[in-house]
Amino acid sequence: MLPKRVRISQAATDVLKALRGKTGLTPNIVCRIALILSLEDGAVGGLKQVDQSGSEFNAPTLYGEFGSLFECMLREVHGVIDAKTVSTVIASHIENGIDRLRKSKSILELVEFSGLSAAQKQ
Repeated sequence: MLPKRVRISQAATDVLKALRGKTGLTPNIVCRIALILSLEDGAVGGLKQVDQSGSEFNAPTLYGEFGSLFECMLREVHGVIDAKTVSTVIASHIENGIDRLRKSKSILELVEFSGLSAAQKQ
């Protein structure tokens, strides 16, 4: 079900470059975090139309060894998605998650903005 390539918007690409400079994390790792954050919010994060004029990620780079996990999470949130729209849904989720992370100035802030620190306290 996962597409071989996913393209995100130029605006998201610019945010990823800025986050890399501030946190040292590569764009694919930030995209993984953003995708998970958005999937936590449910299907609404995957409904936005994305211009897809920015960076393109191939599947092994974007998902790493966690491709099966991401596929399961997508199915849990969206059910079965046809092959034509799955790339758009993933790009939309990444955009949604990046919006939450864009203010991060360090890895610590990235964790705080992601809500991961709140989950650990519980």
